[in-house]
Amino acid sequence: MAGLAAWLWEDLTPGPAVYVVGDSITWLSRADISRALTDAGYRPTVSGTPGVKIGQAQNEVATLARRQPWAWIIELGTNDAGARDSVWSEPILTEWAAISPATCVVYVTVSERAGPVALQVDTSIDKLAASHPNVHVLDWGTMEYQNPAWVTADGIHPTTQGQAALAELETQELHQAC
Repeated sequence: MAGLAAWLWEDLTPGPAVYVVGDSITWLSRADISRALTDAGYRPTVSGTPGVKIGQAQNEVATLARRQPWAWIIELGTNDAGARDSVWSEPILTEWAAISPATCVVYVTVSERAGPVALQVDTSIDKLAASHPNVHVLDWGTMEYQNPAWVTADGIHPTTQGQAALAELETQELHQAC
């Protein structure tokens, strides 16, 4: 019943619905992301799952997509890149099919330091943005390394400062691009 109450509460809260789906980077940053989006007048639902790959997030994305949010922020692909997973391309297209009706979609890039799969994922994101006016790119994959205080020693996960920066950047991108 608590889940139902949360869904109903979200539906009664003012502001455009924004769904954020990601991996451990989003999971670590979820409080900052939720706060930044709420403070900016959005109605966020933030879901981060440590270790999740693009294909593993498909069911969650499909379930959330039934509710037709105004916007999406997608931060997936780091685990695909880290595992050198070559089967990410079909799931990203399936994901796109589910979220494409949204007014705005912001994809968060994967750090190129994660290897060749990261470059492939980012290239796919860039192609979506080039061919769909509702798609925008937040180049977190580059920005995080221009600001060493934003990344922990593992080179992947955001520090507390990085979590706050990611939340602000996602909110700014959503506000400016959409």
